[in-house]
Amino acid sequence: MKTNVNPLILGFFVLSLSASSLAACAQATTGVATTSKPVTDTNKIAVITPMRQMMSRLTKLEPTGDPDFDYALQARVQTQGQLDLLKQEAQSGKDTSLRKMAQTMIPTVQADIDMINNLARQLRPSRPNQAFMQAQNQNIKAMALKFQAGGNTENKLTSNFDDNFVTVMLDQRQDAIDLANTYLKYGSNDTLKKYAQDLTTKAQQQMNSIKQTIK
Repeated sequence: MKTNVNPLILGFFVLSLSASSLAACAQATTGVATTSKPVTDTNKIAVITPMRQMMSRLTKLEPTGDPDFDYALQARVQTQGQLDLLKQEAQSGKDTSLRKMAQTMIPTVQADIDMINNLARQLRPSRPNQAFMQAQNQNIKAMALKFQAGGNTENKLTSNFDDNFVTVMLDQRQDAIDLANTYLKYGSNDTLKKYAQDLTTKAQQQMNSIKQTIK
């Protein structure tokens, strides 16, 4: 017996099925694209949090375009981020060599912050330089992308606290070198230039020391 099906009903059924399938597919696709797992491992949180706090402060700075004034503030925030990270290793690190290295570095880094604070109080923005401002903004944007949720640095973290400290510290020190090198192309304050020159040398030495420690 042949059953007659109303073409309108059949067409409506096909369209409804197609729409449902497309909606389900779109929902699945959206879920994949937007779902991001928050970091919950305390061994990751402890080292990435100081960097995100540092980046929050850096991105809130309002650049004046004056290389000396802007870099002094940027260096202060960046160095505070280094200090906060070192304190995490000194407090929670399991590797004796790394923990001792962090404890040794803390007084020196604090002295750097004190020096920058004193210098920053003496500076006033006076020489806007668009080339410097654009170059430094690019450095800061790259840092922000690196340390954001799902960024390159976070993706390299593991469940090992000391390994995570090394990963983040190496990235942080390279960023410090990049900021300093950009400033040195445009800066004029002798004291701040000396600080930036010393920082690039010292940061590279610190990176080499960390790499030697974990071998």
